Amino acid sequence: MPEWAPRNLPESGEPDAPYTFLGASQPGGAPLPSPSSSPGPAGGTPPGGRPFEPFERPGPAARPPGPAHAAAGQGRRRFRPPQRFGGVLLGPLAGAVGLVLLTGLGAYALTSTGDECSGDEALSIGVAAAPEIAPAVIRAARRFNDARHEVAGKCARADVRSADPAAVATLLSGKGVSGITEKPDVWIPDSSLWTSLVAGSGRDGAAPGFTPLGGMASTPIVLAMPSALALQLRNLGAPAQPSWKDLLAAAGTAANAEQEPGGARRSAIPPRLIRLQVPDPDRTATGMGVLVLADALVGGDPRGQALFTGAVRTFREGIVPSVNAEFAVLGQEAGDRYPVALAPEQAVYSYNAKRPGELAAAVYPAEGTVFLDHPVTVLARDPAKLNAGRLLGRELSSVTTREDVRRLGFRSPDGAAQAGFTEKTGLSARPPKALPAPDADRVKRITQRWAQLSLSIRMLSIIDVSGSMDRRIAPGASRLQSTIRTAQNGLSLLPDDSELGQWVFSTRLQGGQDWRELVSVGPLNERLGSATRRQLVLSAFAQIRVKENGGTGLYETTIAAFDHMKRTYKPEYVNSILLWTDGKNQDREGPSLDETLKHIRRAYDSERPVQINMFGLGGGVDVDELRRIARLTNGDAYVAETPGQVQALFLKALSQRVCEPDC
Repeated sequence: MPEWAPRNLPESGEPDAPYTFLGASQPGGAPLPSPSSSPGPAGGTPPGGRPFEPFERPGPAARPPGPAHAAAGQGRRRFRPPQRFGGVLLGPLAGAVGLVLLTGLGAYALTSTGDECSGDEALSIGVAAAPEIAPAVIRAARRFNDARHEVAGKCARADVRSADPAAVATLLSGKGVSGITEKPDVWIPDSSLWTSLVAGSGRDGAAPGFTPLGGMASTPIVLAMPSALALQLRNLGAPAQPSWKDLLAAAGTAANAEQEPGGARRSAIPPRLIRLQVPDPDRTATGMGVLVLADALVGGDPRGQALFTGAVRTFREGIVPSVNAEFAVLGQEAGDRYPVALAPEQAVYSYNAKRPGELAAAVYPAEGTVFLDHPVTVLARDPAKLNAGRLLGRELSSVTTREDVRRLGFRSPDGAAQAGFTEKTGLSARPPKALPAPDADRVKRITQRWAQLSLSIRMLSIIDVSGSMDRRIAPGASRLQSTIRTAQNGLSLLPDDSELGQWVFSTRLQGGQDWRELVSVGPLNERLGSATRRQLVLSAFAQIRVKENGGTGLYETTIAAFDHMKRTYKPEYVNSILLWTDGKNQDREGPSLDETLKHIRRAYDSERPVQINMFGLGGGVDVDELRRIARLTNGDAYVAETPGQVQALFLKALSQRVCEPDC
């Protein structure tokens, strides 16, 4: 169970019924901690003891020792109130339910004193619930069990266990086993994105189908940042609800490559001020939701593929294992940028309830966001278990359960929040706009694109330095200058684990050879002498000059580059070539177009794919010729006439991926 998820819920109506912590607005501050809890997300314990459990009320003050109290207790039987552990009553009054947290998967066993609904007399359904919602599910299951519903001549009961949605999805989709070996009858993950992934897997052994019963709780994905940073942005003039575009630009995405007419749009948020922390999309619904969000924001834009690629590059820089890991570094300055978290709103509530040194503030972007809906899904095909699952679904959608989920920091499915959602606690009672939920096919496409785009890049960049590259493509900018500026911007997008090399080409550039290597292909963070490869590539860009009267040795250079990248192929990377040119082949002593096509067609290996993408600059380019070469490798060719087009097309090329044999 994540450390930021509350462990359990109190019994309503009990003599010491806990109250809801209202954060900074709580009169008298938060309750005093007891000494038995685990540390909070940041790995430390707030002043005064353990992190605050939002559903645990402090016990009565201890009596001062002394003879008077000792004498008062003699000669009569003293009443011992039931003991409380983690907010749940233990003892005679709590005999109706025992909640046992096991190791490993965090399974819960629910039993009732004197309960005859067991063994052959019972119709048991197994329920797997996401850890953060499990406390509310457990309470609902207890009420369901106490009701003694009769289904197919047997009493129905639910047994709940806390289970990682990713592990359950792996099992149900037929991909294998990841810690969970038994399929549940009812599944309550944190998001319908998981059920969509399973439904769209198409694998043998996948779950045959679902019976959806609706969501039991909701929580939007927000941007969580220290309250002081949120105040700083407001003082800089940023709106209370900034746009996702401005937030991504501030995090260092390639938004500067998409210039609008009249120049780049200004934002009140300084560029590269923040570093986005994103939970791993392969393991968390929050991470998947962030990808869905990015896809929705660029939908309908002709530059959509390039913009999505830029967003993925930004996200990839800040991937962390879990939501818990995001809050571990919240507020810690990392170089010149501040880590902020794309996280569920409920996680912000739980973090603040533990009384950190500085509260987190939830920022709700203007365009809206993706909600985690915690769907109740019946997997059982047996009619009796299906009916029992539907009966449990009624309890999970009851008024009492909705009160429970709100006390955990969730919103009910209609978006209603508890009274603790105030500006003082960094939260808003008003729900943000919900973006449309994607269907199963769209979720599958988005996750496939993530799988391709998140692969590390191994790329050879080749720039034409023939004499015609000195021509102007815009006032004050030659073709070569525009190319180098775009390459520099592209280099900033590549993480350190990328591999890059840089060549230039013309005709007879190095003896009789049309191309020359400036920097060898290798990891950007690798040190070569006193500098890293990234620094050497930047230095090489600054020294590139055109070769006066030089021609365009296109074919010989393309063949040499393709053979080099195939010979040094690395399967853990996307291996590609990015070639920039402003003209046709002019090396009459080199290979012809037909010879070039024949060589690449014969050498291309789908088991060791090397992709070629080509850029044509200006009006003298035969794009059909370039495209015939590139498409033999599942690449493409693009032609740009302005600096803005050069940058936009570069991002589009960067989004191209080899996805053989299964796209």
